[in-house]
Amino acid sequence: MQEEGLKALFPEGKIVERRQDEEGMFFLPLSEGRWFSLAIKELTARERVLLGELFPQTEAVSANPWYRYFVQHKGDLPQPAQALQFIHVYLRTPVADKEALQGWLDMMAALLPNQLGWFQASHQSYVFVLEQSQLLAVREVLQDTLSAMEFDFGLSLTIFLGQVWPQAVQSWQTLYQAEHQLLSLWLSSHQQSKVLGFGQLYLWGLSQASRLLDPLQQQLALMIASQEELSDSILALWEETAVVTKAAQRLYIHRNTLNYRLDKWQELTGLELRNLTDLALCYQVLQTSLR
Repeated sequence: MQEEGLKALFPEGKIVERRQDEEGMFFLPLSEGRWFSLAIKELTARERVLLGELFPQTEAVSANPWYRYFVQHKGDLPQPAQALQFIHVYLRTPVADKEALQGWLDMMAALLPNQLGWFQASHQSYVFVLEQSQLLAVREVLQDTLSAMEFDFGLSLTIFLGQVWPQAVQSWQTLYQAEHQLLSLWLSSHQQSKVLGFGQLYLWGLSQASRLLDPLQQQLALMIASQEELSDSILALWEETAVVTKAAQRLYIHRNTLNYRLDKWQELTGLELRNLTDLALCYQVLQTSLR
């Protein structure tokens, strides 16, 4: 976008010769090394999200191999993996204190020991890439530490736990992009500290951005189909409101047999079919694939 266009959209903004680590300011890169500065308090929540997604990153960010692979679609996957999960984190206020930012990144590394790497996806978005072939549940630990992280490092965070994706027909790049776009849409109308599960955001997206869900739905449908008799188990659990004993009776199988199927699915995907949100997600995917 040209300087005149930015000035027309944001008349309160200023063109400056260099970016400064100034709290409460948003800097957009211009030509010839200059920057367009905006006070964050003057921007709406939607404007903050959209500007962060649309404007290019610094050279240091673009050099990150994870960023190059998932955002720019360049190069190869930096490290081999059997199953990936993306933890998307949005900082609602940019961090001016570099030491605080590094302290938070170090804490995330400690909380996520299966982390392969991380990258800055946009001005205020960070993505942590986890190897999940041996499932490590991270939701509880992130929920328990969210308030402490915000207090200790002066942050305001929204965390979205992406789905666990085994090696698949749909590329990991495509699945990452769909998750990232879904979160960006949610952030345009919601601004609160929260740890969001994949099922929560997927079900919300059904009425808001169904086309964004297509690659996610297609991959989940393939994963369900790959598991013997899982479709019948999902349907039975849905009919019995996730009561395992009643669902097993409906299927004419032993309760332990059904529990084995559910445990196997959870180890593969992180989805807990005894949980109504995850069950609703899988039921919706199954119904869509049967149409």
